[in-house]
Amino acid sequence: MLYAQGVLDVLDLEEDLDPELLRATDVVDADRLAERQAVRRYDSTADRAAADREWTYGHVIVDEAQELSPMAWRLVMRRCPTRSMTIVGDIAQTGDLSGAASWGEVLSPFVAARWRLEQLTVNYRTPSEIADVADDVLAAIEPGLAAPRSVRSTGVPPRAVRVDLGPGPDGARTATALEDTVAKVLAEETGAVGDGRTAVLAPAARVASLRERLLGTPDPEADGAGAEMDVDLTAPVVVLPVTAAKGLEFDAVVVVEPAELLAESVRGANDLYVALTRSTQRLAVVHAEPLPAMLHRLHHA
Repeated sequence: MLYAQGVLDVLDLEEDLDPELLRATDVVDADRLAERQAVRRYDSTADRAAADREWTYGHVIVDEAQELSPMAWRLVMRRCPTRSMTIVGDIAQTGDLSGAASWGEVLSPFVAARWRLEQLTVNYRTPSEIADVADDVLAAIEPGLAAPRSVRSTGVPPRAVRVDLGPGPDGARTATALEDTVAKVLAEETGAVGDGRTAVLAPAARVASLRERLLGTPDPEADGAGAEMDVDLTAPVVVLPVTAAKGLEFDAVVVVEPAELLAESVRGANDLYVALTRSTQRLAVVHAEPLPAMLHRLHHA
């Protein structure tokens, strides 16, 4: 305090200072100046909350809220006793097995009916040609929900490309034929978008072999979770499981074996919806197994 007052006294010694100009002593006193020099802790909010078990917030914003488990919601609600929250999420994109199936299911135990749902009605990412296909999947996930309206179209219909298996295919031959077809379709899509980015979205079990075939990057440890790691998302072409593509967008997307995507998880329809809605321009679906009925709008190439 004494040091701070001394600093102000020195600053106030300039006698020829224009009286119309503010002096330091006009805007700060010794107490305020000393307070600014105090040693402060710069812990993160998480660190401060962990050190104080009574820590609470006046308002909480939750993004990707559909992925939170019931236990995670209990934690969030304990930290916000006012229940004042902005919750952002899409039930149709729930991928976690313990995630939300409906907002009522999530919120009613904590706030009863004291919550309001606001739905986004405009789709800026996906052109109408692709949105028409994705909307049929959305209807299977949330019957009766109005799909958002796309603001643009490209004139390019999304297509389905069936793998030619030849006579009497076995498992190995089928896998090779599938990868060859994906490689052909990928070359067509990358050629169509030029300098744009293209994603191949596949069932988790196929990601490693597709990366080796398409990108020449063998990854023997890439199964399910490992397939999501160490991927340069700025590369012209990426090969990802759907779980790693959520929240991303690409100029073109190649979806591999949608029937397998539906079967590999109880949230399979949600994963398929995510895969179909990552593209801003072009969509191709490559399949050896029969196409799910909900994809009947695809143009058969």
